[in-house]
Amino acid sequence: MQDAVRPNDTPLNYEISGGISRIFAETAEMLSALWTEQFGVDVDLGLEPGKVRSFRQFAYAQQPPFNLVQIRNRTDHTNWWLAIPSSSASALLDLLLGSMHADWDPLDRSLNSIETELLMSLLAQVNQSLEMQWRPVTELDLSVFQWHHELSEIEADLQELLDVDVVCLKWRLTIGKHQSQLSLCLPVNFILAWSKKLVQHHYGELPLEPHYQATVQLEVEAVNLADLQVGEVLETGHSLDNPLTLELSNGDLHQVRLGAKEGMKAIQVVE
Repeated sequence: MQDAVRPNDTPLNYEISGGISRIFAETAEMLSALWTEQFGVDVDLGLEPGKVRSFRQFAYAQQPPFNLVQIRNRTDHTNWWLAIPSSSASALLDLLLGSMHADWDPLDRSLNSIETELLMSLLAQVNQSLEMQWRPVTELDLSVFQWHHELSEIEADLQELLDVDVVCLKWRLTIGKHQSQLSLCLPVNFILAWSKKLVQHHYGELPLEPHYQATVQLEVEAVNLADLQVGEVLETGHSLDNPLTLELSNGDLHQVRLGAKEGMKAIQVVE
């Protein structure tokens, strides 16, 4: 990890913010396409830029009824958060239960245990999409840790986290004519630890978007082609400034993403 310091009460560097926004915008695009196909109705998630706040400010800004998911990143034990307002919760539940009508009435209560269990499949998709889009920067291992439905629960159970600085983002959720939002936040310290790679991602120096995937040829004598795995990263040994032609001496072709790792040209096998 790379060390970085953010002065109190100042926003993140715009390059770091740009890297974060790119990751969460691509995650939103992936989930939009996934849910549109899965439910047979147009689903769109649009990203609103993030702001740095304390977790206390984030939690107190949520309007009851309260549905807050605590997500644990098991790679470094940081806490991430996803707030699901009642209007979003009712729409997503109806989709899961097979309804595709245009207008949903918000729940007038917090989700119960059965409803939270129903939403777990969608939360798993959110976590998996985030893990995929963060992979060029760092590996994640996200899982739902706990649900919170009352502000008093947070004040009692999460006292030590209230003053932690977090970056808060919003996804505008559109399902047909329905509009609501999902709010996410993650720790500033986690972001600062990967600030260098986030800046690279902002400038496109890490793996490109899926629609820029290319079929290339690779010539690396030390690589055992039979052992290539999806997601594997191969360092080429070439600097970022030098153009690179990749060829396979045996004629095999692999779908890859082009990018960089620790200042060196690299490719990631995706198929």
